[in-house]
Amino acid sequence: MVHFNDLDPQHDQYATQVVERLLQAALSEGASDIHIEKTGAGVQLRWRIHGNLVDLGTCRDGKTTNILGRIKALARMVTYRHDVPQEGRIVWADRSLEARVGTLPTLHGERAVIRLVNQRAHAWLPEQLGLSPAILSRLQAALEAPSGVILITGPAGAGKTTTAYACLRYLLGRTEFPRSLVALEDPIEAELAGVSQSQINPAIGYTWSDGLKALLRQDPEVMLVGEIRDAETAAIVFQAAMTGQLVISTMHARTVSDALRRLLDMHVPVHHLRSALDFLLCQRLAPARCRTCQGQATEQVSQCPDCGGKGFCGRTPQAELLPVIEGELAEAIQAGAGSIELQRAAQSQGMQPLAILCT
Repeated sequence: MVHFNDLDPQHDQYATQVVERLLQAALSEGASDIHIEKTGAGVQLRWRIHGNLVDLGTCRDGKTTNILGRIKALARMVTYRHDVPQEGRIVWADRSLEARVGTLPTLHGERAVIRLVNQRAHAWLPEQLGLSPAILSRLQAALEAPSGVILITGPAGAGKTTTAYACLRYLLGRTEFPRSLVALEDPIEAELAGVSQSQINPAIGYTWSDGLKALLRQDPEVMLVGEIRDAETAAIVFQAAMTGQLVISTMHARTVSDALRRLLDMHVPVHHLRSALDFLLCQRLAPARCRTCQGQATEQVSQCPDCGGKGFCGRTPQAELLPVIEGELAEAIQAGAGSIELQRAAQSQGMQPLAILCT
């Protein structure tokens, strides 16, 4: 746990000290997210460990320095704007910590969520993600293809970007057939040597639409589009795939069928889905049973050195993979079916819903 009672809110370095201590503690404890919110009582602090949100309590803000202001400065945001959402990126302590940061105006001030990049995942390849042999084989086949769409979906915090980056590393390793790799992100989560990464900046008029159109003029063979958020982005992604590019992207969705339904609602033509959507995965992360105590430890009975008696340590992937679009599934898509009907059709084609991926 982290404490700030020994720090002086009157000191000019108070906010810097609080943020540094918080980030260092989050690294030590293995937190994936930090939630910071200005309330009527002070600054509320929480973080997420193994998928669980843990309350750290409330600390005082600085008299001359502002905790959220310090975070925004580190993330290179506009510090004097408190009335609009902002997004940024923190690289801290000689790159020992990299994080995405998002702010939101609230009743009492602002709220920020810092999403820490898993440093261990910085060099992961697809085979290190815990994918089953069948899913890994499908993914590698899609990556070897000259064109098509590889779409990784799931809720927030499901590891979508980790999977997408692993795909890029796989392609970077194919040195016998090098390809031009470009990425459009908001924000850039981590630096990938060998990939030309560009960050969206709406504040200066650099939008997703502008970035995507510019990307297509860069002679790319492989494109990473950080997220499909709207119909225009979806249209450009599938048009690029239909004209010869391999496109890797992510999208928020609860299930594979929800992702399909969202694409249909974004007016992606059915023939584009059938021709270009080579790989559609919906993934989540669930608490993993501790390998040391096999989930048998409790705080009252045993203090496992790895899980602290909780019985869980880390998280494990769960996912469902869209089967090849044919037969009943193709008919359901053509008919504009709803999510439930699409899910049923996908399962009739052999999809295992949210199956554990790790073996």
